[in-house]
Amino acid sequence: MDEREQLLSLIISLEDQEEIERYLSQFLGESKAKAALLVDKSGTVIGGKGTASQFDFVTISALAAGAFSATQELAKLLGEEEFSLIFHQGKRNHLHISHIEKQVLLLVIFDDSTTLGMVRLFAQKACQNLAQIIRKIRERQKELPQVEISFGDVEDFFKK
Repeated sequence: MDEREQLLSLIISLEDQEEIERYLSQFLGESKAKAALLVDKSGTVIGGKGTASQFDFVTISALAAGAFSATQELAKLLGEEEFSLIFHQGKRNHLHISHIEKQVLLLVIFDDSTTLGMVRLFAQKACQNLAQIIRKIRERQKELPQVEISFGDVEDFFKK
């Protein structure tokens, strides 16, 4: 199974979701950031926590995932295997994007009530914890029976 197939088949249980959100809450408490989002590289939000409800998290996640992909191509052009993070600094709000593992990113929105150093320090720890959760989910999914669904099966389902 390639990385894209692994991503598409990532099934997150309620317990996994709660564990992810618990780590995101812990990260927010430690870093004093406004919001933290766990997203896949297509921009789909896997989990999120924070008080920055004025932001459109779905659009931010999609655009950040695109920016991260573009940055990875820049890294290759510069002879690097990857750039593991991106930082965007605004006048009031800032965005920190960390590469957690194969297909997952941590987006952090913060303001001047904390520092980039605090966000980077605690983002590293959060990325390690979140990577363990994602690996655990993937390992558990390998044990699930694989189901093959053909176009004919789908067509038959909708005829009923």
